[in-house]
Formats: sequence, structure tokens, C-alpha cells
Amino acid sequence: RRACDAPEEALQGDEEGEGDSKIVVPMPGKIVSVWAKPGQEVKQGETLVIVSAMKMESEYKAGKDGIVLEVLVKENDTVDGGQTMIIID
Repeated sequence: RRACDAPEEALQGDEEGEGDSKIVVPMPGKIVSVWAKPGQEVKQGETLVIVSAMKMESEYKAGKDGIVLEVLVKENDTVDGGQTMIIID
């Protein structure tokens, strides 16, 4: 398997335009690992989730510095395209 960075569309800003507050998976896949926990302080570019899709593993990274508010997935979950995985404040 090959690891690659998540596409830019996986990072979505909040309604006020204050940065990338949600990490969204753009295509169906399976959660390989989750490195984020609620309350955790994260830095922009830090890997938070790895998803396997189409025989590739993609790293989904924090789009901004902040605190993880919610982790909506766990290892081995199957996710749909467009599903929010993590919310950062």
C-alpha cells in the first residue's frame, strides 16, 4: 500500500471562514488509524486520521492549529464520501 496526503477538498472551513474546522473524507473507505482525541491540541499539518480507499492509504491532517472538539470515527469504521471525521476548534 502507498501512503499519500489527503486532497485539499478533505479540509472544510467553518461558516465564519476562520480556517479548516472539519476533516471530511472525500470518498468511501475504511479507517486504518485515528491519532486524534477530543481535547487534544493539534498543529496545522499534523496527521490525525489514516483512511484506506482504493488500495491506497491517505493521511488526513489538521488544516489549522486548534483543539480537537469531536472525533466521529474509530479504527475499522467504514466511512462514506463526504462524511465528517474530526472537528477542530
